[in-house]
Amino acid sequence: MSHPAASVGDTESFFQSPQQSHFARRWSAAQVDRLRNPGGLEEYPLANTQGLKLRNKLSEVATKRETCWTFGAADPIMAHEMGEAGFETLYQSGANATLCETPTFDCGGDLADYTYDTLPKRVKQIVQNQLHWARVDRTRDTCNLDRLVPIIADGDSGHGNSTATMKLVKLFLDAGAAAIHFDDMLSGEKNFSVGSLTHVLVPVREHIRRLLAAKLQLDIAGVHTVLIARTDSESASRITSAIDPLDRPFILGRTKLGHPSLSRRMMDSKSVGAVRLAEEQAWEQEARLCTLDEAVREQCSLEDYKSFESPSRGLDVADALLIARQYGVIWDCEGCRNTRGWYRYRGNIEAAIARSKAYADYADMVWSCAPGYNLDNVKRYASAIHEKFPGKWMGYNWSFGTFESEYSSHESDEDIASLVRTVGRLGFVWQFNPQAGFYEQGVAMNRFAKAMYKDHMLPYVKSIDAGTKEGVSVVDWYEQAGDLTDAMTDAIQ
Repeated sequence: MSHPAASVGDTESFFQSPQQSHFARRWSAAQVDRLRNPGGLEEYPLANTQGLKLRNKLSEVATKRETCWTFGAADPIMAHEMGEAGFETLYQSGANATLCETPTFDCGGDLADYTYDTLPKRVKQIVQNQLHWARVDRTRDTCNLDRLVPIIADGDSGHGNSTATMKLVKLFLDAGAAAIHFDDMLSGEKNFSVGSLTHVLVPVREHIRRLLAAKLQLDIAGVHTVLIARTDSESASRITSAIDPLDRPFILGRTKLGHPSLSRRMMDSKSVGAVRLAEEQAWEQEARLCTLDEAVREQCSLEDYKSFESPSRGLDVADALLIARQYGVIWDCEGCRNTRGWYRYRGNIEAAIARSKAYADYADMVWSCAPGYNLDNVKRYASAIHEKFPGKWMGYNWSFGTFESEYSSHESDEDIASLVRTVGRLGFVWQFNPQAGFYEQGVAMNRFAKAMYKDHMLPYVKSIDAGTKEGVSVVDWYEQAGDLTDAMTDAIQ
C-alpha cells in the first residue's frame, strides 16, 4: 500500500488538509520526506484509519455541542463489552498499567515507572481482540457493530528525550492507537500521592518540544492520529527551571530572607512523609512566598510598579528580577528550591489556561488534568481557550481529587448523571474517567468472590444465566471462537 504522502508535494497537501492545517510546524515537507523510509510504503494504515474515525466523531459532537464519553478499559474483555454497550472511544490509562502491569509485576501508585512499551502493548492487545471479534462477526454474519472502537492512549511524559518520544509514538501507531496524549510533567518524577509536593512540571517550551517530537513522527508516518496536549499545572507545586518567561507569573519566591533556604532546612531535617511535608509548608509560611510581580506590587508605589511592568513584560525571572531590584524589591526564588533543586510553582486554573493556550498550536486537543470538579473553573477554562482558539477541541477528566467524597455524597443521582452533558455543552468534546474500569472490576470481583466463597457454584450459575439472558457475548465465547476456528480449518481442508 502506498504512503498517503509519498512525495514532497503530497506531504505539502497533507499539511494543508483540513485535519492538519492548524498545526504550527517548524519543519518543511522536504525535511519530513527525507526522514521517511524509502519506497513510499504506508506503515500504519490501521492507526491512520482509526485516527480519521476519531476525528470525524469529535467533529460531529463539537458541531452538536455534545461530548464523547468513555472510561479506562482495564483489559480486552472490558474493552469488548464497552464497545457492545455503545461507547465510541476507549481509553488506555498509564495509571492502570502502573497498578497492574509493570515489568517486575509490582503494583504501585500512578508513577509512570513502567517501561515505555507497556502502554503500546496494552493497546495492541485490545486492538487485536477487536479484530478477532470483527472476524467472528464476519464468519457468523450476525452482527453489524463496528468492533474497532478508537483508542486514546496515555503517552505520559514521553518517557525520555525527543527521540524517545518519537519511538514511543511509533509503538502506539504500530499498535493501532487513534490518539495519544502527553503531559507536561517531568519524566520519571510523576507522583499522584495524596498530599505530595512532588508534582513537578517542565518549562512550557520544553513540553512544546515534546509535542513537536510527537507531531514530527506523526508527519513522518503520514497519519491523522489525534495529538492531545495535557497540562498538570492546575495542581502542580514544583517546576524544574525558572528559565521560561511563560512560567514567570507562577514561580514563587520568598520575601523574608532572615532564615535558611528551604533546601538547607530540609537537608538538616530527619523527618519523612507527612511530617516532612508539614515542615516544608511551615517554612513557606515563614518565608512569605509570592510571585515576583506580586512582590513588586506590594513593596513599591503604584508609579514604580507601572515603571516595572512594561519593560519586564515577556522577560524570564532572572531578567525581570534585575529590573525589580532597581526599585529595592526583596524577592528570591532560588532559596525556595527543594533538595532536588526544583522551584516552587503556584498551580491553579490560571496556570492551566496559560499553558493550554501555549500548547494549542501544537496539538489537536488541549486538556487540563483537573484535581477535582469545579464548574466555575471549567467555565473559565473553556471561555479562555475558545476566546483565543475558537472551536478548539478540549478534553476533561473525571475521578481525581475529592469528587467522590465531597460532591457525589450530597448531590442527587439526576444531578450527577447530568454533569458530563453540562461540561460537554461548554465545548469539551471528549470526557473520560481514567480508572473507572479498574475500580469497578475490583468492586464487582469482590462481591462475586465473597458470594462464591459462601455459596459455591450458585453465584456462578446465576451470573452465567443472567449474562445469557442479557446477550453478553463473552458468555458465548467458546462457541463464537469455535466458529472462527472451524472456518479456518474448513478452508485448509
